[in-house]
Amino acid sequence: MLPKLKVSNLSCSRADNQLFDDLNFEVHPGQNIEIIGSNGSGKTTLLRVLLGLIDIGDGEMEWLDNENNYNNFRSIDCFYQGHSLGIKNLLSAQENLRLSSYSFGVSEEKILSSLNRVGINNHSSFASEMSVGQKKRISIARWLLKDFGIYFIDEPFSALDDQASSLIVEIIEELNAKGASFVITGHRPSEITSNQITLDHEV
Repeated sequence: MLPKLKVSNLSCSRADNQLFDDLNFEVHPGQNIEIIGSNGSGKTTLLRVLLGLIDIGDGEMEWLDNENNYNNFRSIDCFYQGHSLGIKNLLSAQENLRLSSYSFGVSEEKILSSLNRVGINNHSSFASEMSVGQKKRISIARWLLKDFGIYFIDEPFSALDDQASSLIVEIIEELNAKGASFVITGHRPSEITSNQITLDHEV
């Protein structure tokens, strides 16, 4: 099976620091990649490089298009969630998801079922009234609004209790079964099945 993303000899430096060098990996359908490292090791930078938000220092990235051809353009079939969850405090959980899905159109039924799946039943409550963990669950509900090909998630397991962490593992496994892939960052390996890239040096 052809990989959705091929990364070859990828390197990046910031100021005088080499964040990562000569990385080679592939992201296949239903496969997960975990980027493991300490604070400042380049995890977030690597995600942003993969998404084209930061210029590549050296190396190549090739994306598989719908015709099974490789090119150098980012796939539109991607989902990115950074450290900032982008939850609007003056909107309800339901309104937050409605805003997130505005560009591709999602039914209210899909929005409500996504919130229910992550344990958010108070759909009309303002996000400002919710805990950090509940806001994180709203952000996880976004993953379910559309069948994306690759999910790039920065530290999805941070600020979560054991129950919510188990929920993430379940959802990732469910999406893997549909052929979706995850590229996530973390300080230590999680319980998901994955190939791991370790960035173990401090900046």
